[in-house]
Amino acid sequence: MKRIFILAFLLISAVQTNSWAQNRHYNTMTLGMGGGGVAVIDGYHANFLNPANLMINKDRVPSHQVGIFGGFGLHAGGSLLNVNVYNDYLTKGLTIEGQTREDMLDAWFGSSSSNTRDIGFTNDIVPFGFSKRTSKAAFSLATRVRTIQDFTLNKGAAEVYFYGLDSDKFSDPVPFNINSRTLSFAEISIGYAMALPIPLEGFIEKLPFINEIDLYAGIAPKFLIGLQSFEMDFQSTLEVNSPLEVGNTINHDFAYTIYSYGDISTQLNNFVQAKENNPDAVLDDYLDYSGSDIGSLGSGFGYDLGVTLDLDVSLPILSVLSEEQHLRISAALSDMGSISYDSNSRTFSASSTFSFDADAGGEEVGDFYDNLSDSLSNDIYGDFNSNSANARTYDLLSTFNFGAALVVGKLTASIDIAKGFNDLGSNTKESVMTAGAEYRLFNFIPIRFGTRLGGGTAVAYSFGTGIDIKNLELSISGMAVNDSSVGGTSATVAMSGLVLRF
Repeated sequence: MKRIFILAFLLISAVQTNSWAQNRHYNTMTLGMGGGGVAVIDGYHANFLNPANLMINKDRVPSHQVGIFGGFGLHAGGSLLNVNVYNDYLTKGLTIEGQTREDMLDAWFGSSSSNTRDIGFTNDIVPFGFSKRTSKAAFSLATRVRTIQDFTLNKGAAEVYFYGLDSDKFSDPVPFNINSRTLSFAEISIGYAMALPIPLEGFIEKLPFINEIDLYAGIAPKFLIGLQSFEMDFQSTLEVNSPLEVGNTINHDFAYTIYSYGDISTQLNNFVQAKENNPDAVLDDYLDYSGSDIGSLGSGFGYDLGVTLDLDVSLPILSVLSEEQHLRISAALSDMGSISYDSNSRTFSASSTFSFDADAGGEEVGDFYDNLSDSLSNDIYGDFNSNSANARTYDLLSTFNFGAALVVGKLTASIDIAKGFNDLGSNTKESVMTAGAEYRLFNFIPIRFGTRLGGGTAVAYSFGTGIDIKNLELSISGMAVNDSSVGGTSATVAMSGLVLRF
């Protein structure tokens, strides 16, 4: 019986699992240094975090950068990913029953069956990027494909999985809730940065330890193209009576709503219409999503905005390391804007109570459960209504970023503070602090390491390396949380792609 309910849920969410299956922008340098980098990110990647930095690194990096498959990043994290619980209970050969089962679920979800845990995925692909810098201004063009997925379930849903349909556990109604959301869109970003005049510049440059001062500002407006979107909200309660009692032994009181667009909406709506004339219509016969509507489901606008103060300094205490010393202080607003999905917007909803008495009657047991599965998928959970809907608008993963970086020859150190404006994907309203460093071994092998604090999880640590010469970069970085018992685990990886400079 447990498998029947799992099957029912999978049938309801089939569209989501067949759609495309992202948070602050990283490149391999910034992720390797803890995930900040508002004062160090440069080239076309600066479009997505701090476009003012299109102007930096004049002495170290050639004026043109081209990225062919110019970067890839993947983040996964959330309170549902509790590696500590997994290691303590599911890797030691324990029998998950009795007190052990209770302790595991309490450690994972807390004491209440209504408590929820979540997991989020965010992936960024930069298919192409280009930037050009002159002495007075810089220009850039960058594209990015971003997919954001959120999945939330409550303790009651986990209890159903680990207890099965236990009448002692579910003698009173228990909440069984699941939510899922997927957003996928492409961005075309055009960046511009320039040097600004500085009042009293001559006076400032006469101050001790300051050789030169520059102030840069940049903006990168972007057009957003909706690739795909899907959202499901499933709310229910489950009650299991003793099989010895007369009448129904299982009651599942449920209600759900699905939001979809484009061809998926058309196919689901065709099923609803067919079912009106043919009660035996099967959902799988109408779902054959090919992706032909990708890119036509919605649109939006956004921008990234930043300023960077670049000081050429000469601090005597650091002169033993290098005479080249730059202090940068930056602030930026990133991923401001929104996207709306409006092509064939529809909602599909159902609200019912499934009551089941496990009496096979005169049927063979195997045939009985085969017929029950078909009935659940088509007549119970698949018996939904179809309605046209207004466009749904989603804010981007907006953040405020402030940071500083000190560049001393082959060594770069940075510190950042960021705060998100929403909780979506891997974005968070909780403040995040990052710190990191890069040392260029032999001046072409970057060794990067850093740490991140805050954001609802335990401390995370990062590392990165690769090859980074004047005209070419190939590098990789990763970051992971050290203790998943605090807010779950979090892991991020980034690859540079092929970056050419000239």
